[in-house]
Amino acid sequence: MQFKFLDNITGFGDKDWSKQWIIAWFVVGVIALFVGFWQTTEHTGLDWFYLIVSYIGLLCVVGLSFRKNVMGNGFGMLATAGEVVVQGSRGAIGLMLAPLFNFFTHVWGVIYWKKNTDADGDMLPQSANKYVWIITVLFIGIGIYLFPIINDWLTTHNYAIYQDDGTTFMGISFYTINILAFILSVTAQATMIMRYSFNWYLWIIVNMVWLIVNIMTANYIFAIQTMVYQVNAIVGLYGWYRSEKINKTKINNQKSI
Repeated sequence: MQFKFLDNITGFGDKDWSKQWIIAWFVVGVIALFVGFWQTTEHTGLDWFYLIVSYIGLLCVVGLSFRKNVMGNGFGMLATAGEVVVQGSRGAIGLMLAPLFNFFTHVWGVIYWKKNTDADGDMLPQSANKYVWIITVLFIGIGIYLFPIINDWLTTHNYAIYQDDGTTFMGISFYTINILAFILSVTAQATMIMRYSFNWYLWIIVNMVWLIVNIMTANYIFAIQTMVYQVNAIVGLYGWYRSEKINKTKINNQKSI
């Protein structure tokens, strides 16, 4: 299914609005992040540093959704390195694990994506076969099972990723929600770097989880930020699948010649 507006803003339509869209989305993201920063922090030096890291993160995610290798993975390395510094400065050693993982995936992504680009230098997404889907589901299941065990071990060494404070959301503990979001985000990151288009479905689910939680807990600023990222994920999903479809058509046409 094709949509004219989405075709135009992803660069696949009769009119190329991709640059205008990226600028508009980035400006909205900058405003949302700044409002969240101003309303919810004490404006310390570390807070300002994290705001800058967040802005770099915006450039990263929009670059990834538009399949721009240097912009997506390059800024991704900067953003994740900055997040490691922030979490390390706060003594949150456990929370450094996810950005560390993401950092090294972006390092690999720069090399891997460069080998799989189209004539414009944009990364070419690939479709997942049933074995990739099976492995992905197994990875998520094993991750959900092992995460509490690993987190408990880290807790005994004062390096917990998440603490179970007993709070709940609609009868489900926030600890469980954090586990689900963490495993899904790690899976989404890995499948994205491996160029599988379905990764954006996982990001959309993660964003939906946090959007609902932020609204129900009255964290409206963070809810707005989550919606900004959700819009990018939807655009990324559409753009990657359109690119994948076009590339398949080209390959099939070449085979038929």
